[in-house]
Amino acid sequence: MLESTVYPGVTAQTWIPELNKLGMEIGHDVEIAYCPERISPGDPAHGVRQVARVIGCTNSEVGNDLVSLYRKLTTEDVRYVGKLEVAEASKVVENVQRDINIALVNELAQICPKLGIDVEEVLSAAATKWNFHRYTPGIGVGGHCIPVDPYYMIQRAEDVGVPAELITAARTVNRTMPIHVAGVLNEILYKAGVPSGAGRVLLLGWSYKAGVGDARGTPACLLAESLIEAGISVSTWDPYITESDISERVNVIEDVDTADGFDMVVLATAHPECISLDWEGLCSRMRTPILYDGRRVLDLNAMQAMGWNANAVGSPSNTE
Repeated sequence: MLESTVYPGVTAQTWIPELNKLGMEIGHDVEIAYCPERISPGDPAHGVRQVARVIGCTNSEVGNDLVSLYRKLTTEDVRYVGKLEVAEASKVVENVQRDINIALVNELAQICPKLGIDVEEVLSAAATKWNFHRYTPGIGVGGHCIPVDPYYMIQRAEDVGVPAELITAARTVNRTMPIHVAGVLNEILYKAGVPSGAGRVLLLGWSYKAGVGDARGTPACLLAESLIEAGISVSTWDPYITESDISERVNVIEDVDTADGFDMVVLATAHPECISLDWEGLCSRMRTPILYDGRRVLDLNAMQAMGWNANAVGSPSNTE
């Protein structure tokens, strides 16, 4: 049984030759099956015992026996779906769909400010329709699944001669979103009168997801590198991440209550500790009190009332 995320065909293509080398025959000595892992890191409501599972296996009798086994492991539905490749593809498609949905709102977050409107207001209005699925834009997509899995389907599509244009375009949007955000931050600093090459930016959060100490594929890394290339000094504070997981070119702040002299604070990861920090105290220690909510979780009006020049991804700049 394989649970790792793979492109359609990997289980059979990888294991059958190896089993044959050992003198084992599929259907006689051994069976192979696939049941993708489905958990949401940092989300106790969707752990291994709370998510539905799907099982692919050429032998339907074995597949149904495995359904009985996996039903002992989760309180949710367990279903035999037929071929190995169906189960393999289902896992990849789950993450491809999420990548596409996020790419849509991230692209809208680039378009709407140019139209003078806030993308969150647009999405909230659209969400009044019963079948609209609400997603929130951000500085980019991270982790070890969503930024990677779409390439499995892109490659398999290429192998069979089908262009995966939508999947590829979505990946491009999400992959380059941190670069877009870096450009926006540069523009905000410039309009606020911060001299070019003299800006100091503090990223709140470094991990790819709120409440998780995992920096794999984090968009904060590309955002920081893009700002540094523009001559901006970048520091970060993340209560979940060790210094070894952070780029050497980024200064690590161990106590956010001591952070001072910055020109901009960027909420890069919506950790509870980042959202609930002493924003008024931090504002008083800023050289230039610019705030950029890269996750759209803060009350911008409340931040403005504290003295922040509050901006957010997908919102028209307040410096104009």
